[in-house]
Amino acid sequence: MHSYHKKILIVMLLLLMFIVLFVETVVAGSIRPGLDSKVGITIAIVVAAIAAIIAFVTAGGIKYVTPENVLKTEVRKNLYEYIDEYPGSHLREIARELDLKPSNAAWHLRKLEQTNLIRSRVIGGKKVFYLVDGGIEARKEAIAESVLRNKNARDIMQYLQGSPGKHLLEIAHALELNHHTVKWHIQKMYMAELIEGDTSNSAYPVYYPTDIGVQALYNFTAHFKKPGRAS
Repeated sequence: MHSYHKKILIVMLLLLMFIVLFVETVVAGSIRPGLDSKVGITIAIVVAAIAAIIAFVTAGGIKYVTPENVLKTEVRKNLYEYIDEYPGSHLREIARELDLKPSNAAWHLRKLEQTNLIRSRVIGGKKVFYLVDGGIEARKEAIAESVLRNKNARDIMQYLQGSPGKHLLEIAHALELNHHTVKWHIQKMYMAELIEGDTSNSAYPVYYPTDIGVQALYNFTAHFKKPGRAS
């Protein structure tokens, strides 16, 4: 049992003993029967509650999370380091990789957000996380890697990396995807700055991978090539 839990248990036992002793005193007639007895019991409960609060605080039961102490908890330190290495990860992925319950991971992630160490953004219906320290670049990287979690988006990115300067229909034909599907992913990837378009020499925009896109694809591939990881 952790020392924190031991302190709580000790405080609660002392509180229970205090109430029992005081109530026994009242029942034994130390306080006049009738209304005075009821008042005495009420006072006993109030005093006991105040004593419990004081004891709980002095025992270290209440600890405010600050930027200075937030990473002193091993769980939050592991979460911070994981997000540093894999920006754009979503809650269930983080919980799975760190062997945490999603509810527990979510609670600690909120503490990291409250102390302005990480930020989150909803992309594709999932909340993804990235470090505040990285600034705009960290946000871009997180968004890029989040977009590439979709297999079709990864396939498009890999195709453009090997064959830059292709337009939508060429991409769709090469990957045997519906052109509407390709268009939807192209729009997301363009907004995430994974690719850039050029309309100068063609009636159809042609697309090229950006440095952000190439790096995000590399990071994502390296991430999921690690032994024991699920793709």
